[in-house]
Amino acid sequence: MREPLSPWWTEVRGAAQLLASQLNAYVTHAAQVGVYTAPPGSPPPRRRRQPASLRHLAEVIRTHRLAPGLSVDKDDVAAVLAGDPQHITDPVLVVAVARASHLIAGEPFDDADVARVKVASAHVSSLVDAARQADENAPSAVPALRPTPAGEPVVIDAYFTTRRPGRGRALVAGALSALVLAGLATVLILRRDEPAGRPETAEPAATAEAGDGGVTPLEHGHAQNDYLNARPLQDALDHGFTSIETDVVLRDDTLVLCHRLTGDVCRDPRGTAITAKPFEPAYLQRFSAQVKANAGRVYPGFNRPILLLIDINCVEGPAGCTLPPNPAAAAADGNNPLVIAKKIMSTLAPYRGMLFHVDQTARRWGPVQIVITGGHNDDRFPAGAGGYDTVRGLLQRQSDIYTFLDGSLDVDKDQYNADLVPVVSFPSPAADCTNSTGDPIQATYWDDIVTAQSTGHRVRLSDPVDCPDRSRSWTDALYAGVDYIGSDHVTLLGDWIANTAVGGGGDCGVPSWIAAARLYGQYCTLIGGNAPVMSRPDHASSPVGSLAHGGANWFLGQQPGESHTHNSSTNFWWAYTRAANGRWGWVSLAYFTGNVLDQPADGLQYGCYGIRPGEPDTCHAF
Repeated sequence: MREPLSPWWTEVRGAAQLLASQLNAYVTHAAQVGVYTAPPGSPPPRRRRQPASLRHLAEVIRTHRLAPGLSVDKDDVAAVLAGDPQHITDPVLVVAVARASHLIAGEPFDDADVARVKVASAHVSSLVDAARQADENAPSAVPALRPTPAGEPVVIDAYFTTRRPGRGRALVAGALSALVLAGLATVLILRRDEPAGRPETAEPAATAEAGDGGVTPLEHGHAQNDYLNARPLQDALDHGFTSIETDVVLRDDTLVLCHRLTGDVCRDPRGTAITAKPFEPAYLQRFSAQVKANAGRVYPGFNRPILLLIDINCVEGPAGCTLPPNPAAAAADGNNPLVIAKKIMSTLAPYRGMLFHVDQTARRWGPVQIVITGGHNDDRFPAGAGGYDTVRGLLQRQSDIYTFLDGSLDVDKDQYNADLVPVVSFPSPAADCTNSTGDPIQATYWDDIVTAQSTGHRVRLSDPVDCPDRSRSWTDALYAGVDYIGSDHVTLLGDWIANTAVGGGGDCGVPSWIAAARLYGQYCTLIGGNAPVMSRPDHASSPVGSLAHGGANWFLGQQPGESHTHNSSTNFWWAYTRAANGRWGWVSLAYFTGNVLDQPADGLQYGCYGIRPGEPDTCHAF
């Protein structure tokens, strides 16, 4: 169990990560513009190697003798880039990593650059000495940071070093790790075992029980298999979750909450028999009551739709989840996902007043957004005289979209129009519930996540293994920029998010008609006037104008770009708008009120949906 950091060790961690973020920026740039060259006398590699990898940096340091007197390997480089105090306080090693990255990039690193890095390393060293002295003077205070026991890797720092974005940006997210470490330590202390079973309780009335405004919405919280909780939907809302998922099957032309029906017996994903409750009163009626109680919001003042993901499942016959061999019979069978999807769409009709939807001209805000999920959305099923169809095809043909689709990284990450597919999901790479998390999410999915968010999608991480505690994987997902982190255990995940994952800023409102611009946009709040508007989401691009006034300004959307720092605020997210002179461009979220390091703005939509495949990769009015 990691103990919470005292204030003086928190200062050490923050300074170390600030230096580490600069070094990671050097390495990221080298990876983009450099090439891998084998050490002199070594045979060329059999396969292409990534420039500026940990191994490559160590090879360059040894080949060019950049760290005299030290034997440097990739683990030493990783420790420096992770901000480990024992390594980043060694100026020889720190300068060696910086020089190696510049050599790979083919760019100079002069004496002034060396001096700056040495001063930063010496500053961390002085803070370490002061923290040790503070520990001696205050032995009864919060314990000092101690070396991690063997076999228990430092999760956050190790994952930070794996981040290898294919886009150029300074990896300033390391500074956030001080906040995450403190929160993670708190959650680990509060960790408790959850009961193995899920007791059945009486069905509560369809009333809004969490409408008193005392719940803080958790932007990253996704309640996976929510229907298995003692109080479906209400338990998730009581913890502030902003995304909820349930399984449904069609029995006797009624949608019920179940993973699989065998005869009259409903079973959950683990095969346990449960009671199959009706879908509509458990979710749609409760959402409707909640929205009415909170003046048109699920959570008072929360301006982003709450997602309800509906996973289509089946009634199991003697041969499993199969359809009749006759196409006409299969087209009307209750196991056919097309039939179930149509039933979902018709069931939503009385609740359309509270649903987020997209019509021929604009997106219409609503406090609840319905998304159909599952692994079969692109599979072809019998559709009567019309031959075969897919759930995706069925939803695409809606004239007004009230029912949306959960996509996959392989199919949907680079589709510019996210109107139909607002969410893209992928499973946690962790294969079991041990401390091992498999391939780090940042290393494996970073480019896919950034691409998906840049084209308007939100990204969801699911946990198919149903582990009670994924704190290491959740931390990795948070650094990788995942929007929704899923778990079956709402209490544990809710506590972890509340203590660890802070949201962005801007206090953005719902989309509204901007009469002066004749378009729909969202008002967000700036910390002051004269915020520069850039031609691209990159402060090195050419300026096109500025926003003259602070306070509320309207924007069309946001997407990741290059990192930018304004005063003490740093962020790589940018929002699209029109400058005071009428020209279009991008404003760094570093100018938004309440901005948090590398977090998107609260409630502002992703991407600019006016873009379509084949058009220029720039936003314009939708």
